[in-house]
Amino acid sequence: MKKTIILFALMSFVIGNISAQDLSPNRRLKSGVWLKLGYDATFSNFLTQESYVVPDYKVTDFGVNFQLGTTFYIGPRIANKLRFGLDAAWLDFSYFQLNSNYYNSQNGMNFFLNFLEVGPIISFSPMDKIAFDLYGRVVPGYSLMFYDQSVSGSTDTYGYYGYHVNGLVGATFRFKVFSAGVEYNFGKTKYIDLDDSDINAKLITNNLRILLGFKF
Repeated sequence: MKKTIILFALMSFVIGNISAQDLSPNRRLKSGVWLKLGYDATFSNFLTQESYVVPDYKVTDFGVNFQLGTTFYIGPRIANKLRFGLDAAWLDFSYFQLNSNYYNSQNGMNFFLNFLEVGPIISFSPMDKIAFDLYGRVVPGYSLMFYDQSVSGSTDTYGYYGYHVNGLVGATFRFKVFSAGVEYNFGKTKYIDLDDSDINAKLITNNLRILLGFKF
């Protein structure tokens, strides 16, 4: 009888300890601020009006990206492993160095400043230290582009401003506070000449980002 009581008490302690662990909130599924730094890879139709790949044409080899935002989870954790929410980027900045020999020698720079990006996110965390995120955001923003064009030995400087409402989809792997992921940013930007507003065009600005960052 004494052994039975001791065994029952031991089983109760083990089961209670497991239950307490199961009920403890998964820290990877809590709302928090995130920061990301990235490499922007572009395609051969970047900054063109063509939907197809343009042979031997590339205005830039790569760009750099900085993002700051917050993930807001909504509702309870499902089985303490799955959660839905909203992903918001308060600041999304990209810089591209332009360099093309397709038509005439061109050198310049292109800036993208996106803000108030919002979209859904779903996160899966099989264990407390690891999580996977899938998300998408609507991307409103502005762009500034300047480049020098050399023709017959003379160089002219051109400037354009642009605006867009594009889209973005991404996936992230997280380990503790560290993250690594990819994003595909797609859409077009309408550029307008700084000197003549009648000169304008919608250009493709699709790019692929490789990102490293932190989520707190």
